Amino acid sequence: MATSSFNRNFTLKSKREVESFIKIIQTPSKPIKIDKKLVSPEREKEGVEKLRKILSR
Repeated sequence: MATSSFNRNFTLKSKREVESFIKIIQTPSKPIKIDKKLVSPEREKEGVEKLRKILSR
């Protein structure tokens, strides 16, 4: 919806569009929950090793 308020030059055309854009910008986004298992030190080491194997080819 927000992108429909823009013209090709990415400018807002009316006061209503500006107010809508400001509302979108000022509204905090919902926090993202991260599965802690995905970011454990062991998983990080596995990822580093996989990258080293890929880059060493």
